Amino acid sequence: MPDGIELRDFRCPKCAETARLDPRFVQWCTSCGYNADPKPPELGNREVRRLAREYERSRRLFESLRTASSLRPTTAVGLSVTVLSGIVHLMGICLLVLPILLVVAAHEAGWSEVVLGICVLTFLAVGPRLPRRVNSNGGLDRASAPRFYELLDRCAAELGCAVPDQVRLGLSFNASTGRAGIRQRSYLLLGVPLWTVLSGQERIALLGHELAHQVNGDTTHGLWAASARRSLHAWTKLLDPRQTRFEEASDMRIAQTSGGGFTTLAALLTPAVLAVLFAPLFAVAVGCQALLGRLDLYCGQRAEYLADELGAQLAGSEALLGLLVKLGLAEAVGGFLTTSKNRSNAKRTEAASVLWPGLAEYVDSIPDTERRRRELLDRLRNTRTDVSHPANHLRIELTEARPRTPGVLKLSEDEWAAIDAELAPGYASAARGLLGA
Repeated sequence: MPDGIELRDFRCPKCAETARLDPRFVQWCTSCGYNADPKPPELGNREVRRLAREYERSRRLFESLRTASSLRPTTAVGLSVTVLSGIVHLMGICLLVLPILLVVAAHEAGWSEVVLGICVLTFLAVGPRLPRRVNSNGGLDRASAPRFYELLDRCAAELGCAVPDQVRLGLSFNASTGRAGIRQRSYLLLGVPLWTVLSGQERIALLGHELAHQVNGDTTHGLWAASARRSLHAWTKLLDPRQTRFEEASDMRIAQTSGGGFTTLAALLTPAVLAVLFAPLFAVAVGCQALLGRLDLYCGQRAEYLADELGAQLAGSEALLGLLVKLGLAEAVGGFLTTSKNRSNAKRTEAASVLWPGLAEYVDSIPDTERRRRELLDRLRNTRTDVSHPANHLRIELTEARPRTPGVLKLSEDEWAAIDAELAPGYASAARGLLGA
């Protein structure tokens, strides 16, 4: 408990239970759960049903992995992702090739070239995209951070993978890895807010989890499948027979200003005709998108669980659990950073120098009652890092259910001090960027 903060008496209006709670956080009843979620998200019935279905599938996968001999995604699922992605790409290629053959067969200009032009424009809208390059500015290298890269070398050697081609520090309370650019160079992005609140072993667990994505058999994050997902998203937007508000307003204006007759009738009937024509194609696109999403769940989430297990083997199960618990504090961390950012300009430069130590102290001071409330919210809301990850509480449950491991890699306090010294310029730059100092 920080100095100057006194616990406040709280009496639950629902069950009359009393407690002394930290006034910095939500006042709630640890007995009956009253006010644990003071601002629940507002969701429509369709969204509620969709989230319920997603959770049910995730739960079934979780139950199947409790006692599984291996968490590695099966070859059949990975192959299914690859094949379905190939079918999606083939649709785009056919869209481009078939009209060309039509023009060649027609031997004359006219309607065939118009069809070709429409198909080419459609292909440009829904076809595969060239992968984005990773911004190389502000990246770490071996010359500026030799101790940190030595740690990456040790982690990679234990996991049997390569060190990422590029390492950068970011501003999010998260970390990510992947491949980018035409050459598919690997990258590792470490969020400074998360990195600075973790203990040494928790940092190793984080590195282990991220590097494990290179060897966990996840085909859903590769260029082939990711490009197919983007194409399917574009297909569904293009073929959706439902009108947007802008389209509805445009049709109404045409009908109102045309003065009746054929133009008015055409403006009113066109949406219905297009809906009939595009509905079957839209249904196919949505079906492919749903199937690929289902395969993503079984392959991608299983690979995430395996990445957790490999991180635990590297740093120890307790370290991984500590990492997952702190990931659940993202909302509290966001509140702290927002408060720091809203301080007066005169104090921002000074605040930037103490931001990360202050954040680490704040996270350490979060009482057990608030941590329990966050865990309860994780279960109620099925909170997850992003759509590719299992719910955070399921990741914790599976780690607790699997055999415990002590970890194989440990660093001394002096080694961590040397690494922090190497990363200090990046910490300072991130603090200034976040605070606008």
